[in-house]
Amino acid sequence: MKQLPGGCDLLIAKIRFLIGAFVAADIAEQTDVLLFFEALTKEVLTMRRALFVSSLALSIALTGLAQQPVGDAAVQQVTDLLRMKSSFTRAQQKESTELIWAGKRARNESFGSVPALVVRRVERSDGAVLVDLKVKSIAPVVSIIQAVGGRVVSSHAPEGYIRAMIPALSIDTVAGNVDVQWMRAADIGVTNFIGSVTSQGYVTHTANQSVALGFDGTGTRVGVLSDSASPARVAALIASGDLPPDVVVVPGQVGTGADEGAAMMEIVHDLAPGAKLFFATALGGQANFGNNIRTLRFTYGCDVIVDDFTYFAEGVFQDGTIAKAVNDVTANGALYFSSAANSGNVDSGTAGTWEGDFQNGGPAGFPIDVIEGTAPLHNFGTASTPVLYDTLTGTGTNGIYLKWSDPLSASGNDYDLFVFDSTGTVLKGFSINPQTGTQDPVEAVNIGINCGTSSALGYCPALGDRIVVVLFRGVERALHLDTERGRLSIATQGATFGHNAGLNTVSMAATYWNSAHLGTVPFTGPDNPIEIFSSDGPRRIFYNPDGTAITPGNLLFSTDGGTVLQKPDLTAADGVFTATPGFLPFFGTSAAAPHAAAIAALVKSVNPLLTNGQIKQVMLDSTVDNMAPGVDRDSGFGIVMALQAVQNALRPLQP
Repeated sequence: MKQLPGGCDLLIAKIRFLIGAFVAADIAEQTDVLLFFEALTKEVLTMRRALFVSSLALSIALTGLAQQPVGDAAVQQVTDLLRMKSSFTRAQQKESTELIWAGKRARNESFGSVPALVVRRVERSDGAVLVDLKVKSIAPVVSIIQAVGGRVVSSHAPEGYIRAMIPALSIDTVAGNVDVQWMRAADIGVTNFIGSVTSQGYVTHTANQSVALGFDGTGTRVGVLSDSASPARVAALIASGDLPPDVVVVPGQVGTGADEGAAMMEIVHDLAPGAKLFFATALGGQANFGNNIRTLRFTYGCDVIVDDFTYFAEGVFQDGTIAKAVNDVTANGALYFSSAANSGNVDSGTAGTWEGDFQNGGPAGFPIDVIEGTAPLHNFGTASTPVLYDTLTGTGTNGIYLKWSDPLSASGNDYDLFVFDSTGTVLKGFSINPQTGTQDPVEAVNIGINCGTSSALGYCPALGDRIVVVLFRGVERALHLDTERGRLSIATQGATFGHNAGLNTVSMAATYWNSAHLGTVPFTGPDNPIEIFSSDGPRRIFYNPDGTAITPGNLLFSTDGGTVLQKPDLTAADGVFTATPGFLPFFGTSAAAPHAAAIAALVKSVNPLLTNGQIKQVMLDSTVDNMAPGVDRDSGFGIVMALQAVQNALRPLQP
């Protein structure tokens, strides 16, 4: 058979993908049929351009692109990947790239020219995989999980989330169940930590003066969520006087890790020694985290709840399951604090985030476009000076994530993410998750294991790596690219996201307790800038929690779609001392959040009848401005001060 030109070859592959999506979605509505054929027609109409592009692309490079050779191996690998994507089964169209690769490894299937270990290995040594699922109905999926020899770790029926351990050989079987909307390797999360004792924040936030007035948090309940608070560590801190004797750890929710939750409780106890403390882990997946937020409020009656945790797959442009839990407890009267995260900010030159609308970069001499003339690359530059990749100028520790402005569990626009080396000739990582209308709008290239050694497996970031975004199928959307504590050559504001930047979350930036270099003295403002790693805002969202558009038909930055949330809200101390090993000192927005939560407890102890809205307003009115004049994207309203907050709470307040 005569070999087809490259553009035509990929066009046929994409048409096959559309047909597969059509069949997988069980489309019956006339409007859906029309939309399908409209998409198919668009692909066919681009055929002439695709053929033309494929014949020229090897010799063309747009102005502004580095003149680098295109490696034949990279071209072949991307070609194989996109052909492979076009042939995904109905079950695989619900799976993340990591799970598809795990299943292929379990079945000993070929990966073509793509090294099998470019994708992070998620299987355990016994062949089991920890997965997260979004389902229409819990019971049928639980039955199929058990039938293949798996087990359910946790679930949240109201929103249809399951975390389970299943055999890699059974991934397609479980995903193929009609009630499964999507399935991916278990979400990765991180605390926002950067490393008989009393936190310096006790003085720098003037909490000592509040306690001297008799307001120490007595009568309030503060709930803390982090990685863990082990029985041994809690007992040791009680014995040393660094925690009160009546700390409550939710049964079965101790967690595992570094006891960061214990260090956070120490900070709360230092500033608000009269408050009763509770702990539950944020581990176990987004659904378990959300369940524990609700437990702290609805079972244990916590007035103030604080966490320092981020799941990388959380929604950027819409509230996910954790943010919805925050909404539930704040609607019931609790006040919720969270770390803004430690992903850097534009003003400190540490930003590793890019936000903006997809811009069609058109055809160019780059490996992907050589064989994908109908799937445009994103242009990070301008129309006159296009730049078809963003470059890592600082490596993160938690992978690279791409998200866009489709609703959660309903993404119909299909973007893909590729990472090449600094020359653009070696494919180092990729994510080609299908989006056919039931999945989340997310692609993730997670960091592998043993990076820096000869036994490295998966993507290992390096300075100069090129990040490429491709619109495989669909229309332009607002994009959010995050290197998770890395740095980008082309960067923007907007690092904080998810429940950490939710509408009903008090989002916390961090400033070093001794940033003025004057010792343990109260903060003054301008001499106390935020930490260079503190995540900036603001946070634009395009959807209500239920997935309806805030501005229907307008889902772009450039047309002012959605709404903008002022995040972070406040700033508090970090770099303080605790008695928990590993947290002496305790840096990061993880330390800032419990300082603010403790001040909220002090304010509530002034007047237990204050609503959460009134307490928040008191705190916003009790700050010293430490960054740009007024409210800003780095520090919010400024550094919250306990004495001023208590004094303001003693005055008559508006209802």
